[in-house]
Amino acid sequence: MIHVVIPVFNRLELTKPCIESIKKNEKFCALSIVLIDDGSSDGTSEWIKKNYPEITILHGTGSLFWGGAVHYGIEYILKSFNSNDYILLVNNDVFLAENTISELVSFCEQKNRKAIVGALSLDPNNEGRILKSGTIVKSWFFNWTRHVFIGQKIENISSNYGQEVDFLTGRCLLHPIEVFLRAGNYDSISFRHYGGDDEFSMRVKKFGFKTFLYTSAFIYMQQTSPLKLGLFDTFFSIKSSSNIINKFKLSYRVAPPLAKFNFFLIGVFKSIFVALKNVNR
Repeated sequence: MIHVVIPVFNRLELTKPCIESIKKNEKFCALSIVLIDDGSSDGTSEWIKKNYPEITILHGTGSLFWGGAVHYGIEYILKSFNSNDYILLVNNDVFLAENTISELVSFCEQKNRKAIVGALSLDPNNEGRILKSGTIVKSWFFNWTRHVFIGQKIENISSNYGQEVDFLTGRCLLHPIEVFLRAGNYDSISFRHYGGDDEFSMRVKKFGFKTFLYTSAFIYMQQTSPLKLGLFDTFFSIKSSSNIINKFKLSYRVAPPLAKFNFFLIGVFKSIFVALKNVNR
């Protein structure tokens, strides 16, 4: 069984095609969907109950954010599971190709379930251009990272290829159930919204698991309006990927001892540069 965990806060118009695409994957594998509705006010839970009564809905009060919702869903699944199960995290702003889940499972089986595996994120409006993938750290000391495959077209990428990376996004990420029994759950206290997937990607390596992107599994990013934040919120809001406190926690948790300070400091300068660039647009 593949247990699909979907954290949701409003955006029902995105959740609808996301769930429809997941259900199409059922022709290849058995799925159980757990949706965590963190206090939506747009009728998300009511619509799910009416149209997909088989989906399990867990409720939050609006304070779970991504990290808390994912943690909650995984804890629920861990109460009752089989040893060969998987947990797949899916964000509600994507939709999956019809064979995405089976491709991820197939690759993980090839690795004897000793890996967590992510899908490539494509632009549906630009002939399959790759928008998001995973990250390789070329130098921890200089915070030099490479986001593999970004900007390339999916048809130009070799299929059936597993690219090992350092960080994986939780946008569509498959885990064999045993990874949580050995490495624990996502850290929803230290990383409430951003950074939890990066920290978990690094943590599982300590327990003998590897982190891969698989080029035959892909998802499409739905169009969303960018979150507009002031300068203060850019660096301190829970919903900001440039949150300085998050960067400090992540640097402390995953960077090698002699690189922690540099990795954090350069990361802050990168965020400042991006923020000022956006202000001047």
